[in-house]
Amino acid sequence: MSFFAYVETEVRRTRPDWPAARPDQQRPGDDMRLFYSPFHKFIHKVLVTAHEAGLWDEMERVAVFPFKTLAGSDGGEPYSITAINPLNKVPTLALDDGTVIYASQAIVEYLDSRNRTGHKLYPAPGPARWNALRRLALSDTIFESMVMLVMEGWYDEKTRHMATYEWLWPKMIRGLDVLEAESAGFADIDIGQIATLHALSYFDFVKDFYDAEDPIHPNYDWREGRPGLVKWYEKMLKRPSVQSHYMKDWEGDQGENPERCQEAVAIVLEAQRRNGTS
Repeated sequence: MSFFAYVETEVRRTRPDWPAARPDQQRPGDDMRLFYSPFHKFIHKVLVTAHEAGLWDEMERVAVFPFKTLAGSDGGEPYSITAINPLNKVPTLALDDGTVIYASQAIVEYLDSRNRTGHKLYPAPGPARWNALRRLALSDTIFESMVMLVMEGWYDEKTRHMATYEWLWPKMIRGLDVLEAESAGFADIDIGQIATLHALSYFDFVKDFYDAEDPIHPNYDWREGRPGLVKWYEKMLKRPSVQSHYMKDWEGDQGENPERCQEAVAIVLEAQRRNGTS
């Protein structure tokens, strides 16, 4: 039994007011908890990495909705994880002893440090590693830039900052063009490719999920003029690590049961108390 499972058992034994765990939560082998937003209309870098590293069955996934739920209602404060991450951001990974790792770049590197498949996603120091890390940084920045534009779209149309759109779009387009130029050379999957999958699929998610049209590139399609990247992307969509969640319905909390999230936070805090970690 993992320490997390032990702590959860003890908490439930001493707190009869806690709801019983659902069958899908009763997995004694879990020794990690991933707090993330289960919008599976785009590819999650952390989930692909966990699967590729052979750790999929050792990680319980906890739904967090910082902004909107799957049903489209407001999430926010009821799903706060500030008690274990002062940034209150997902993804956040909690380990068996209560150690908490923030942000996807740190999480995926940790997961690869425990890789059980024999194929490391972070190559050994040398040209291949620096290449993978460069593409990781490039793709993550493209993704984060699109997130900034999505958030800009939450403003009333008259109060949006056009300078933000004008600043970020050239960067993203140049980055996508670099990925197109390099796509023919993509070999064995690495962390840079996983980050690229994450970024490209997010463009599709934004186009389909959000109503606010971008004032410069409404309904932007990253595929146009990038046949090499499209060919690579379509091939990667067939990987089991992508199919594990992409376009699959999340069967847990849809945004109506924040108590589940707070139970998981409380269990992490109890693990920290017992182990003296934070």
